[in-house]
Amino acid sequence: MRKEIEVKAKINNVAEIEEKISALGVQFSAPLRQEDEIFINFDIKTFGDFQSGINLLRIRKTNDESIFTIKQPQSNEFDSIEHETKISNPDEMREALKLMGYKSAVQVKKTRKTAKYKDFEICLDFVEDLGDFIEVEKIAGENADSGQIQNELFEFLLNLGIRNENRVTQGYDTLIFLKEAGKLN
Repeated sequence: MRKEIEVKAKINNVAEIEEKISALGVQFSAPLRQEDEIFINFDIKTFGDFQSGINLLRIRKTNDESIFTIKQPQSNEFDSIEHETKISNPDEMREALKLMGYKSAVQVKKTRKTAKYKDFEICLDFVEDLGDFIEVEKIAGENADSGQIQNELFEFLLNLGIRNENRVTQGYDTLIFLKEAGKLN
């Protein structure tokens, strides 16, 4: 099994961060529009609370492609066992998820640019209703030390001039849910 381990931070000056990353010889992709719908099978009132081992399902539409993803958070929201596959009919998948007891919890709409640096994937995201973020992730084996890898990833962000107080410990889905529930400014 593979784990996706990541860190995320809110950024104020996307152009400055992109310039610093480009100086490392990294080139970003063209911007992609992503629309995510997140499904849960537990009480929506507890959605903003971290729950280890509870599956979160996602249908992501990017251009003309749809991808189904299952994420199972481990030690925190950015340490997950993850599997994904292309789907040809997102409407049928949505109905299948409902039949399995899942319900739509939140939608996330963003524009993303990606780049590869060493064994990291770097994402610059503009998330509707939340703002600009940088995300750095690494794929690791199931038994990898997630804390150590997250420290390594955030050290990369610190070297870009991103400060610790800009670090975000919740995913976009959680942040949007909390904002819509009036629990986030």
